[in-house]
Amino acid sequence: MRFVAVQEPPHHSWAVFDTVRDEPAAYAGRVLIGLTSHEARCFTAAANDDAGKWRANKPLRRRAAGLIQVARPAGA
Repeated sequence: MRFVAVQEPPHHSWAVFDTVRDEPAAYAGRVLIGLTSHEARCFTAAANDDAGKWRANKPLRRRAAGLIQVARPAGA
C-alpha cells in the first residue's frame, strides 16, 4: 500500500502518510494530519484506490478535485 494511516503522538490523532514520497498526504489543499481514526481510514482507502489507477511516479495533483494529493513544502 502506498498510503497508510499512522497514529500521531501523543496517540490522540491520526495522519495519512505517503510511503513512496515519505511525507504526509494532502486533500483539497489540507495536509492530512490531526484526523480521527475513522477519517484517516477513509482517506487512506480512497488514496490507495486512486493510487492503484496511476503509476507511483505520476503526479496525483493532475486528477480532478476530490482526490488525495501529496503535500508539498511551501516554496517547493
